[in-house]
Amino acid sequence: MSINILMKILVSGCSFTQWPDGPGGPNTCWPRYLGKINPALNITSVAEAAAGNQYICESVIRMILENPDAYDHVIVMWSGVSRLDFLTSLEDKGWRGLFDSYGFYRKLTNDKLGWIFSGGQIGTWFRNAVAHKIFNEQYKVSSPLSLASINLTEMVKLQNFLENKNITFTFMSYVNYWGCGDYVSPNGDFGVADIPEIQYLVRELDFDKWFFTNDAKDGLYELAKELNDFMEDGFHPGAATHQAWAELVNRRINN
Repeated sequence: MSINILMKILVSGCSFTQWPDGPGGPNTCWPRYLGKINPALNITSVAEAAAGNQYICESVIRMILENPDAYDHVIVMWSGVSRLDFLTSLEDKGWRGLFDSYGFYRKLTNDKLGWIFSGGQIGTWFRNAVAHKIFNEQYKVSSPLSLASINLTEMVKLQNFLENKNITFTFMSYVNYWGCGDYVSPNGDFGVADIPEIQYLVRELDFDKWFFTNDAKDGLYELAKELNDFMEDGFHPGAATHQAWAELVNRRINN
């Protein structure tokens, strides 16, 4: 794919794609660097901190259905396989206040619905009484099998939607959870390769349309480890990593 004219890009992901203003400054995320590196890209982002793959999939589908022919290419950095999102009603004003007390959510444009994010099995939900009530019982009855099934299904769902709409796309994962292991990130992610019941979902994914830094399927988190470049929390990549990732992505979508 050669980009010589303005290309309209839709981006979605979690905090590895949309780092809120604060630690590292407002420009510390790879889509912002990507726009600076390549002015021919008109980038719209619906990424949200703590978001999981249910929201990420829905956010892209909603934006495309609400704005037909508005985007030429979709870039998604999928979040963790232990994350859960919950779509709730916001018609009760009291519920809006509960949302605001937590902070990790996304209101939809009609202001009647909103997504609330767990941030992962070891995420943000357990620090807030409201989010704890929502997610604690869900995680009690969850397992790596059920969580992986939920999250990989969202990837297959969005892949098939975009192919049906004839929209080109590039998928990535924020961390490498494609191998084995019980603890592949500080966020509670685990490897999916040793869960036999979900391999039919893995096989359904067209990895030719994914971007990794190597054959092991490493992502942005592993690049930060390689560069020893993290923010103060020791988890989110620093500015140099985001810039390096943006340069890699730019080369990928120009090929």
